[in-house]
Amino acid sequence: NVRLKVIRKTIESNLIYYSRLATVGTIAQMLVHEIRNRTIAFGSFLDFIKDRFGPFKDKNLKEEYMYAEEAANSLETLADTFSPLASRGFRRRHKDSLLEDRIQSCLNFQRGELKNKHIKCVIPKGSTPVAVDPGELDAILLNLLTNSIYWLGQKKDKKRQINFQFSKIDKGSRVRIWIHDNGPGLTNEDGEKVFWPGFTKKPGGIGMGLTIASELVNEYGGKMAIATPGKLGGASFVFDLPIRK
Repeated sequence: NVRLKVIRKTIESNLIYYSRLATVGTIAQMLVHEIRNRTIAFGSFLDFIKDRFGPFKDKNLKEEYMYAEEAANSLETLADTFSPLASRGFRRRHKDSLLEDRIQSCLNFQRGELKNKHIKCVIPKGSTPVAVDPGELDAILLNLLTNSIYWLGQKKDKKRQINFQFSKIDKGSRVRIWIHDNGPGLTNEDGEKVFWPGFTKKPGGIGMGLTIASELVNEYGGKMAIATPGKLGGASFVFDLPIRK
């Protein structure tokens, strides 16, 4: 009876997860379609402005143009991030990445937050080539990093830390990546739900970051999980990716 209850609970949890994911997939499909249609129009208008008035001599006009161009690029990045949820047939994977380089790039992107919150980051030395598109790897890493950074900011003690840890698995064909922090961590109950679409404890959060990250890992034949308590006493996320042959 106990075993049957556990199995039933697991099946129910999976059904809830995938029904939510299916709903999110439909919304994502609409979102990606609308964003791409609009950014094509924005891009054409920006090209027209650049051809007509460039090179810009007016400093204010140049700044406004750069802000508009950056906004259009951000929308394209947003569409790329949601594409895996919008289409199960989504594949890019024509590019490879160096894991350590992508982590450093993501840390550089978050350097202001890391400095303001006095967060120390430790990355293993080396060069690990993975068969993962750089944009998708960044989406995975940034979702995990922003999550850790936010919760570390809630920690009163200023000894805040994020540690990366790698180990090769499956006869060296894949790499397992751990991201440890010494933040407040998660309860066992929250740890089961943290990858569910719409689940969040952040004020104003939409609960999609970890869902997107875990689905991207799944697209590369891996799995994302969380250990509570983590190695440093906070949260420890782990996932695996294919190593480039």
